[in-house]
Amino acid sequence: MDSLFREVGLHASLGRTIEQIGGDRFWKQLTLLLHQWLPFDNALATFYPADGAPQPLEEYDAEPQAGPGSMPVYLDGLYLLDPFYQACREGLPSGFHRLEEIAPDHFRQSEYYLSYFHDNVLEDEVQFIAQFPGQGSLSLSLGMRRRFSADECGMLGLLASWVLALMQQHWQQRTRSPLPPRQDEMASQVRDALSQFGAGVLSERELEIARLILRGYSSKAMAERLAISPETVKVHRRHLYAKLDISSQPELFSLFIQALGHDPENP
Repeated sequence: MDSLFREVGLHASLGRTIEQIGGDRFWKQLTLLLHQWLPFDNALATFYPADGAPQPLEEYDAEPQAGPGSMPVYLDGLYLLDPFYQACREGLPSGFHRLEEIAPDHFRQSEYYLSYFHDNVLEDEVQFIAQFPGQGSLSLSLGMRRRFSADECGMLGLLASWVLALMQQHWQQRTRSPLPPRQDEMASQVRDALSQFGAGVLSERELEIARLILRGYSSKAMAERLAISPETVKVHRRHLYAKLDISSQPELFSLFIQALGHDPENP
């Protein structure tokens, strides 16, 4: 009997979600529907435009906590270290994707993961991604305080066909206005903060290494990506640390936060 009532509830929630396609409550209804299938801890619907900062659309937290929100510092530039954002920029296809599949090999050891991701996105993340060529990527992220199990990922993967269809239909019915000039200017400044981070002090190769370190790549993965040897990567790493007068990844992350205009002690 409990199973029957659960099925009735799921169908009712699906109906409410379909009714909200193109409406203001769509993301909330879709999140609540998925939460009936799997009780995740948080969710975030976001649009990653082809050029510019992400646009948050709806946030959900199963256990809201008091205190300053994490979104401002993310939108001010930390999104540049987000593996899902970077994967979308690099052509990640539409579908259901797990963090382990798209993140750099040392992502969980990166200062971004330790200082930001683990406190805000939590332990693990999966995303439903819908690509709109020439426009950007639409994302629905689900976060957990523990790792998603293989069975849970398998179930979410099975749901992906209709979840993505609903997301696409909703987005096509929404009229999207261009970013206001101030936001365009801010996005440009953020891009410059990463592209110019260490400029004038570091060589172009050292700048590339610094960006990859911040994103969570190991020396081996950096070597493969840049088509150089791991030993050469380590040499560049030592040189850039010496030029910046630092000795660790946390210090490099702190300098990056400062380049975005934040106090690392009080972001």
